[in-house]
Amino acid sequence: MRIFAWAIGWMVIAVCLTGITSYLIYDFNLQIWQAHLRTASGIFFMIALIVGGVLTTDAAYRSRKRFFYREEWSFICLLVTVGLFGLSLILS
Repeated sequence: MRIFAWAIGWMVIAVCLTGITSYLIYDFNLQIWQAHLRTASGIFFMIALIVGGVLTTDAAYRSRKRFFYREEWSFICLLVTVGLFGLSLILS
């Protein structure tokens, strides 16, 4: 359940940041906000690939005392990616 809470939290942060930048720079055009949401979701997908790929070293596996493991962070970023793309499709 905490994975979904983290994903929703990151989605809210991304939506707020893209909404604020769209409002300040482009006077809140929905098409621009949609493009910003797709860009943010692409960045989250890139982060998911990096977290899932780079942190698979032996040193990362040996330090299992973390609050979240790399698989969980990768899944959180993928959930945020799907949510932001879904929201951008709803806006179209």
